[in-house]
Amino acid sequence: MNLLALLSALRDWVALTIALILSLILMNSSEHPAAEVFREGVGHAVAFVSEPLTVFPRTIELWSENKQLRQELLELSSKQESWRDAMLENVRLRKLLGFRDRPEFVYLASEVIARDPLMTLSSLQLDKGQRDGVRAGQAVVTAEGLAGLIYRVDQSQSVALLATDRNFAASARIERSRVDGIIRWAGGSGLEMTEVPRNLDVRTGDRVVTSGLGGVIPGGLPVGIVTEVAKDEGLFLRVVVQPYVEYSRLEEVFVLLPADEQEARR
Repeated sequence: MNLLALLSALRDWVALTIALILSLILMNSSEHPAAEVFREGVGHAVAFVSEPLTVFPRTIELWSENKQLRQELLELSSKQESWRDAMLENVRLRKLLGFRDRPEFVYLASEVIARDPLMTLSSLQLDKGQRDGVRAGQAVVTAEGLAGLIYRVDQSQSVALLATDRNFAASARIERSRVDGIIRWAGGSGLEMTEVPRNLDVRTGDRVVTSGLGGVIPGGLPVGIVTEVAKDEGLFLRVVVQPYVEYSRLEEVFVLLPADEQEARR
C-alpha cells in the first residue's frame, strides 16, 4: 500500500479527529450552559485518568525513601549499640580506677571466652595465659570486687576458679571489726564466712574484704556484705555473705599480676 492509498484509507478517521478537536475547542470557548457541563465532565475524566498516573510514581518514590530510611535506622541502631558498649566499658574502667591504689600490681584485662561446660558458675575460661604473665594462684577481680583466682594456665589461655566453686577458699576479714575468717561457697551464688568464733563482733551490713593472709590473694579486695549472722550450735558463727560480683554476668575480668614481674618482662 502506497502513501496515497494509506492517506485515503485514513481520511475519514482524520476528518473525524479534526472535527472532534474543533468541537472541543468551540465548546471550551462557548459560554453555553451545555458547554460548561461538558467542560466539567471532561475535567473530571481527565482528573480520573491522570490521578493514578501521578500517584503511582509517588508511591514508588515513597517505597524507595522508606527503604533508605530503614537502612539508615539499622545503621544508627548498630552505632548506638557500639556506643552503649563503649559507655558501659568506660563505666567499668572508672569503677576499677576507684579500687584501692595498688602500685604493686598490674591489672591485666581478660575476656571471658567460655564458661564451665557443666553450666555452673564455678569457672571461666579466659583469653590470657602464660605469655601474658598469668600464673596459677593469681587473684581475679572485677570493678565490683573479688571474683576468684587462676588455677590452670597454658600459653595463651587460663581458667579462673570462681568464688562459687566448692573448692574455692580465701582468707577474709570484717572490715569494721577486723574479725578474720574464710570465705567459701554457700550454694547458688551466695557465700559464707566460716571459722569465725561465736563470741566475736560480726553484724548484718558489715563489709567483707580479703585479709591477705596466706599470701595467695592480696588483702583489701571487696568481697561482699554480711546479710545474716546466726549462732548455731558449736564454736563458730554462721555468717552469710552477699557477694558484690554477679558471677552469672561476667564478660571480662582483671587478673592481678605482680608489678615487679611485669617490669622484668619488659
